[in-house]
Amino acid sequence: MSQSTYKAERRTIYLGDIPLEVAMLPNGDYCLSQTQVAGAIDKFQSSIIQFIRSKYFKVNWSEGCELFNFSEVYLEGVNKPIKPIPIKVACLYWQKWAAAGNERARILTLALLDQTLSERADREFGIYRTDKARNQALREDLNSDPVDYLESLEEYKDFLSVPTPETETERELKLKIELARLELEKEKIKHSLDDPGYQPSEIKKLGSYIPEVLIYIKDKLKLDSLAEAERFLEKHNFGKDSGEWVTAKISGEILILPWDSLRRLKGICSQFQARQN
Repeated sequence: MSQSTYKAERRTIYLGDIPLEVAMLPNGDYCLSQTQVAGAIDKFQSSIIQFIRSKYFKVNWSEGCELFNFSEVYLEGVNKPIKPIPIKVACLYWQKWAAAGNERARILTLALLDQTLSERADREFGIYRTDKARNQALREDLNSDPVDYLESLEEYKDFLSVPTPETETERELKLKIELARLELEKEKIKHSLDDPGYQPSEIKKLGSYIPEVLIYIKDKLKLDSLAEAERFLEKHNFGKDSGEWVTAKISGEILILPWDSLRRLKGICSQFQARQN
């Protein structure tokens, strides 16, 4: 199989700490190095060849790649020849792996999209940032932790929240919770002090007692221990002393998380799980 080598002017750009060689073709189009594009998301160059041969690529790429037989074409430049990939194809490759759950690809595509929109906003507001500042911001985005993102949202919760009128359904739900609390208080009379058990059906009227909550968080987020789940509760203000819990007395004191608090906690877990994937 013959190989073709084309002359191209090449430069190096950086995405945070990730170097990418950019080649400019005679027609002004840009190409990247297949090896570096794959390496940016911890993949091998062969995964790009597999991607280009895939049904996903053929369905989502309508512009054609007549110039590039990707296994045969090389671009010459200052350094050794590189196997090229058009920028749009590189973006589609990263997007595909992000959708497939590759964490590195997800962070990279989000960071690049964020920076593109931020640069457009800067121009509208007359703000100038140096390449060094933009690259530092990109570096921080690429090294960010999903937990940090959730915590940053908490800072703006009061500013962004818009109070909504309480609906009739919500009022009925609150009334049911209050009635359930009264029923739980009545239950303590029916149970002897030496009876260590309680009625799970009564617990479900309010929400979930703390062992169930810890097990749910541990399994949902694939944590290593219940202690990690408890730290997650504390970090997001659902700890035992947070005021979110109701003390129910059935042969002892049991901490109950009401439905509205449980729903909010599950929402936080779902957001965190989505960022893990």
